[in-house]
Amino acid sequence: MDVLLDKEKKVLSIKFPQDIDVKDFKSAKEQIDKYPDINEVKLDFKDVPYLQSKLIAELIGIKKYSISKNIKLTLTNVQEGVQQVLEISNLLDHFSIKRDFGSYSPHELSYLLLDPEMNDAVIEYIASNFDENYAELLDQFFVSDDPVLIESAILIIGKSHNYEYVDRIKSFLDSPYPNVVRSSILVLGWFGEDSCKEKIYEFLKDEHIDVAEAAAATIALLSDENDSIAIKEYLSSSDERLRKIAIQALSLINDDFAYKFLVEHLKIERNELLRVQLAKAISYFNKPEVSDILLGMLKEDSLKIREAAASSLIRIKATDRVDQIMELVDDKDVWVAYFAVKAIGSLCKEKRCSEQLEKIYPKVDTQVRIAIIEALGNIGHDVSEFLFQLLEDPNEDIRKEALNSISRMNRELAIESANNALKDSSWVVRFKAVEILEELKPDGFKDTLKNCAKSETNRYVKEKIFSIVGEL
Repeated sequence: MDVLLDKEKKVLSIKFPQDIDVKDFKSAKEQIDKYPDINEVKLDFKDVPYLQSKLIAELIGIKKYSISKNIKLTLTNVQEGVQQVLEISNLLDHFSIKRDFGSYSPHELSYLLLDPEMNDAVIEYIASNFDENYAELLDQFFVSDDPVLIESAILIIGKSHNYEYVDRIKSFLDSPYPNVVRSSILVLGWFGEDSCKEKIYEFLKDEHIDVAEAAAATIALLSDENDSIAIKEYLSSSDERLRKIAIQALSLINDDFAYKFLVEHLKIERNELLRVQLAKAISYFNKPEVSDILLGMLKEDSLKIREAAASSLIRIKATDRVDQIMELVDDKDVWVAYFAVKAIGSLCKEKRCSEQLEKIYPKVDTQVRIAIIEALGNIGHDVSEFLFQLLEDPNEDIRKEALNSISRMNRELAIESANNALKDSSWVVRFKAVEILEELKPDGFKDTLKNCAKSETNRYVKEKIFSIVGEL
């Protein structure tokens, strides 16, 4: 058993052997006793493929002991076999489980790079801890025939800012592997390699979208006053994919020319998805007329375009357009009204907005009513009396949203309403009631939920209750 003390951070790391036994847990407890000033204990299971059931009790004992000492306990590098035992024993939620790459040799980390779920984290770790040992490992990656390892090496170089590798990175622009080319393009952009820009332009037309998007991002990083003009030509292409890349590149370049070209193109672009992209792209420019352009797009026929326009208005915090947006909340087109209400709920925090939405509530379609209830919760002005009436509405979605919005403005009424809603005919409403009680944690709420679980018939509501109070 290996033991390492980080005196500065007051962290004790204990690495268990492959043939872990009861004596190892006893030794771990003795080690904890030796260092009374520690704040955290890390138990490293990197070499432990499986835990026998008799050892689970020992692990729980360590957990209880650490709690009694006010010491944080963390399990690191838990293998699948150990994790399954903890899951079967319903103990996963009782332990903090993390990955600690410091326990792995460079050679062992190379295998973890091949795991898609770990690749990004391993790259970040090696880049942050780059030294001669990792440099030797990357040299092996560069001459391998595995595109994942080559790509990882390039990204590690980029994230660790090792500019001495720049010529080698350039050479990989000619790689037959798209992921390798993409990573090379990105890193050359991070390095500010203007000498490669002309070659990178060629990749805007690449058949692999990831490569083309990387080229757009890098050209934006390397851009000067001529690049917007050059990329504008791609907007007139008959290839929708190429127009998409051009829009992305211009939004990233973000100069006056780019803005002008995107606004002009909005007038003629007919593809729905590209108009959605244009709504987002134009919103990245700090121009006073952007809000008006997006307001106009709220009235387009496409639901996707309307949603993009509403989201963009929210993103740019167009609070100066609240009055104009409010004019659309009772539009005869249900979806224009719906997205207008969504925008109001995010942009306005004034009492007048709540009052206006409450006033038009009876006049609008059910979908818009639900959006109004949600918006009232976001605005935050206390209209809980109005919402309380809606808890009797025949529509379960309205009752659910009303309950949720009350919880955001009136704690006492929310607790009362949630307790009553535990008997609602809809499991969706009952589930929301349980969530609210869990969040607000009124006195005795766990006992209330335990009693509720005895008569609850819906599986999802029961599981939610048990996750809070434990199995009965």
